[in-house]
Amino acid sequence: MRTEGTGFLRARRPEQKQQRYAAILDAARELALRDGVGAVSLADIAAEVGMHKSALLKYFETREEIFLRLAETEFGEWAAGAIAALSTAGPDPRQVADVLANSVADRPLFCQLLLYSPLTLERNVSLEVVRAFKQAVNESLQQVLPALRRALPALGDEACFDLFAMSGIAAAGLWQAAHPSPQVVALHAEDPHAARYPDFRATLVRFVRTYLTGLLNE
Repeated sequence: MRTEGTGFLRARRPEQKQQRYAAILDAARELALRDGVGAVSLADIAAEVGMHKSALLKYFETREEIFLRLAETEFGEWAAGAIAALSTAGPDPRQVADVLANSVADRPLFCQLLLYSPLTLERNVSLEVVRAFKQAVNESLQQVLPALRRALPALGDEACFDLFAMSGIAAAGLWQAAHPSPQVVALHAEDPHAARYPDFRATLVRFVRTYLTGLLNE
């Protein structure tokens, strides 16, 4: 049986194809967590799995589709964790804000994908891929929003959606600002005042608390 790349046998049976599909996603996840989503190429993923790039394209249209599929999973796993955490939050809105912020901050890949999904990942894929991704995101939101509504009875449905949306937007931007280039990190080590950047988790918690306070006082 002919091999692809450096050790994978050609997948012929459905279960083999499913294993290969999962292996590609696992490789992309590991590389993204190590190097950052923006730094991972299709060739990097193929090499990590031990496939030729042309063989990998039999499973996914583009690099962007791989990361959108990962984003679908990340949204689902974030939703499950957020719902569980919100069920334990006390009546103080600040506790709810902290739970929501930390449910995002605890997932580094999720934070990256919140940034890259609208920036690049949704732009080099087919309509069907985008449709599947958006459906998965909407399903996750429809699970989380009732839990958020129960934790914050003073807020309406629209305000709860705004709280989630702005928390995600803030997390995406803060992630980029809080994880600068190696050159900026080196400069910061020499002179923190010359190259300041935010603490991701602490800043996100403060933002969500402040935004929620504004919603409650409208």
